[in-house]
Amino acid sequence: MAAVLLLGLVVGLAMALTMLVATLAEEEDGNALSSSCTVTTVGHNAKGEVTGVPNGWGPAVEAAAQDAGLPASLVAAQLAQESGWNPDALGPVLEDGTRAQGLAQFTPATWTAYGNGGDPSDPHDAIAALGRYMGALKTEVQAIAGDDPDELVRLTLAAYNAGPGAVQRHNGLLPYPETQQYVDTILDRAQGTFSATCQAPTGARAWDGDLGDGDWTTPLPGGVFTSGYGARALAGVPSWANQHVGIDIATPGAGNGSGGVVVAPTELRITGFNAADGCVIAKEHGPDPDFGFAFCHLQSWDVAKGQKLNRGDIIGIEGNRGRFGMSTHLHLEIYKPEAPDLVFPYQGHNLDPEPILKEKGAWPT
Repeated sequence: MAAVLLLGLVVGLAMALTMLVATLAEEEDGNALSSSCTVTTVGHNAKGEVTGVPNGWGPAVEAAAQDAGLPASLVAAQLAQESGWNPDALGPVLEDGTRAQGLAQFTPATWTAYGNGGDPSDPHDAIAALGRYMGALKTEVQAIAGDDPDELVRLTLAAYNAGPGAVQRHNGLLPYPETQQYVDTILDRAQGTFSATCQAPTGARAWDGDLGDGDWTTPLPGGVFTSGYGARALAGVPSWANQHVGIDIATPGAGNGSGGVVVAPTELRITGFNAADGCVIAKEHGPDPDFGFAFCHLQSWDVAKGQKLNRGDIIGIEGNRGRFGMSTHLHLEIYKPEAPDLVFPYQGHNLDPEPILKEKGAWPT
């Protein structure tokens, strides 16, 4: 009798879990964009004017972006980062006793060169000058970026922060954490706050092709973002492991125990496993682009090779399986479409999942 009761309890819990995941997936269908981005700015109203930029400065932002050859969302993000949209903002006192000022935080010397005789505290003068200056910086770093438009945007932002001479001296590989953070912050803000469609701007695109139609589902419903793609500094792990080739999402409060339910963000076909690290490996099933995926550190999974999953179907349970001691989390990797069906990290196929998940409406809240 006890065994029968226990079996009934297990079946009931499984059914409840499935219903919960289905409910979360349905909720995300209606709130996909709001979970990824604050979709408020650099859209256009019925008159074709840029909206969301404060104080009616939208048309000036778009004009400056056109002058610079940059996305309007990026110019808006840069102005917000530099001054918080405060035309009277003053920077710290510099070595020569001067201070950067205005919306774009121009130093007096740079303003003399690009201000065209205007007033740095005048918003329209400052926004226009930013467009001219960013366009000039693009020209200066073009040879280093070559034919890569994303690298050109990143180097232009780096030149604005550290100076074009620094970019040229280091051949684009600036060793300054402050500048690297500045570039990443602007690009992330351009997509997350200043894009009407959550589209990653040039400079932040993980892949240069079409992401396909439709939204995805967050792969760990209820999880929160804990670690990003790229270099990090964790103690107790080899140097190669600190070049993070995916992102981490974790269920709050899971600690080292059983975590949340991991689901298929889109239609998938299971292509293999890396059992040592608790990874389920998959490819998109359906229309191109046929990205690859790895869902790692799972405590358990109940899928088989060749199995096809619909969006929101259960893959497994979040865990901490792997070679290093770790808290419970989902490590998610996304691979280029041309990657083989069975692919592993550090084989040259990894893409940054963050901008892709954001654009597809599947970024964790």
